[in-house]
Amino acid sequence: MSTRSRSTRRTVGITEVARHAGVSPGTVSNVLNRPERVAEATRLRVESAIAELDYVRNSSGSSLRSGRSESVGLLVLDVTNPFFAEVARGVEDEAATSGLAVVLLNSAETHERQRRNVRLLAEQRAAGAVVMPVDDDLSDLLWLSRRGTSWVALDRGDVSEDVGCSVSVDNHEGGLAAGRHLIGLGHERVTFLTGPFAIEQVRRRHQGLRAAFEEAGLDPDAAVRVVEQPLLNPEHGERAVDEVLTGGPRQRPRAVFCANDQLALGLMKGLGRRGLRVPEDISVVGYDNLDFADLVHPGLTTVAQPKYELGREAMRLLHAELNDPDHLHERVLFTPELVVRGSTAAHRS
Repeated sequence: MSTRSRSTRRTVGITEVARHAGVSPGTVSNVLNRPERVAEATRLRVESAIAELDYVRNSSGSSLRSGRSESVGLLVLDVTNPFFAEVARGVEDEAATSGLAVVLLNSAETHERQRRNVRLLAEQRAAGAVVMPVDDDLSDLLWLSRRGTSWVALDRGDVSEDVGCSVSVDNHEGGLAAGRHLIGLGHERVTFLTGPFAIEQVRRRHQGLRAAFEEAGLDPDAAVRVVEQPLLNPEHGERAVDEVLTGGPRQRPRAVFCANDQLALGLMKGLGRRGLRVPEDISVVGYDNLDFADLVHPGLTTVAQPKYELGREAMRLLHAELNDPDHLHERVLFTPELVVRGSTAAHRS
């Protein structure tokens, strides 16, 4: 029979470190927080004591005194989406240059989860937050502002500079590029497979697609059909296949523009299971340029977003706001780029 014993290891405090090093607790505090004020020999002695005793500083007390912690929140729509992994890497790399830790939170594309996480960040006295809002309602971010917590809106281009900083990609331009590409291949009708239109990025991509048809002298109401799904993931991309194909062989679309790569991946899987070939039977365009876009066969034609740069720039703006009382809100807009691979081909009668 096995038994478990509770660990008897106790926490080492700053007083014990001071006693071990032969200095005052105030000197240990200076080494931890203002090392430039301590003579080198003394500092080295204290650092040696810290290492020998395996002392770990408790940052909660300093957080309470200063009114904020040394962490920032990153609130995204869906942590399972690889797009956000690259965004998070950019945020974290930039935060590390300032000694800030990043806490990743997931709204799961729901307003309720977003609100709960925003309030959690405030309760934990986070230094600030990078937030990708789930819809046009910015009340949660404005609530953070009233609490004195700085924030930057991620991937939202319609946030006024009077309200806060934002970093986004020109989604209208991305939709326009996708539309021009398909029109150039002879596709005069396109299905737009998308998530909820409550998401601003979705609306902008749709508007850009329609603008491409208007530019070509074609009626966008007749040329662009919308198939909307509740979530932007592969499962719903595959689930949408039957609706995309509604109308039979004569009426089915010859081109589908997906609001993100995950929908495109699911759609291509579903088409393959029904014996349809990409791009011979149906051309498919995605959005994001995730890593797998170049690994699937055929490679996915997609609109590339600078994911890492989005995260890094958002954190740069947040850091500027945290450290400069005269900081002026900025709107940073990146331009996406179409990457053509094998999933699109010329229209065939």
